[in-house]
Amino acid sequence: MKKIISTVPLFSELDSDEIEAISSLVSSKQYGKNMIVVQEGEPGDSMAIILSGSVKVSQYSPDGREVVLCLLESSSFFGEMALLDAEPRSATVTTMEATELGHIRRGDFERLMLDMPHLTKKLLSEIVHRLRRTNLVLAHISTMDVNHRLYAYLNDYCEQFGALRPDGRIEIKLPTHQLMADQLSSSRETISRAISTLKKDDVIIPLAGRGRVKVDVDALDDMIEDFD
Repeated sequence: MKKIISTVPLFSELDSDEIEAISSLVSSKQYGKNMIVVQEGEPGDSMAIILSGSVKVSQYSPDGREVVLCLLESSSFFGEMALLDAEPRSATVTTMEATELGHIRRGDFERLMLDMPHLTKKLLSEIVHRLRRTNLVLAHISTMDVNHRLYAYLNDYCEQFGALRPDGRIEIKLPTHQLMADQLSSSRETISRAISTLKKDDVIIPLAGRGRVKVDVDALDDMIEDFD
């Protein structure tokens, strides 16, 4: 667990003793696929670290339509706002596969912040980073057509979760077309057509393993710049 915690952006600059102190406060729990682990509107008193697996973070419109805000994988975290206030949860978090989460209670984290003041600054920095990313996504949705929203989304997804290959491309496992559509205010059919075109143009090349591809992010950059 300590190895994973040390890779979490919030804790990546801490020394081994500080990582040990945090690890001692984490309680882990296993969840099956498609389980709601956080419900929008319910009280929140802890944050969670994804030790393995992946989740989606969603909100629901008044008519019941799901709006997927983001996808998170191993070493990501969520629920950090509950560490700073006593407000209800702002979104629903659902597992996309069998997932193990490590939970840290607000009271325990508050004591950590007193002992490690630099942790407070890092937490605020991570929250601001996420807000900036959210603002950028909203700007793309409001100003770009669907294809260019997809190019920007894939570029960002590669930056967050991809691995650089020797040929300079980024290897990732793509979300389902429906999940991408839910995040981009589009339809699955539209996203599927756009992905097919990217494959024909060799911007996306399928690899062995379901959903695994390698992506030419330089080509995506060029297509995004063409829109600008």
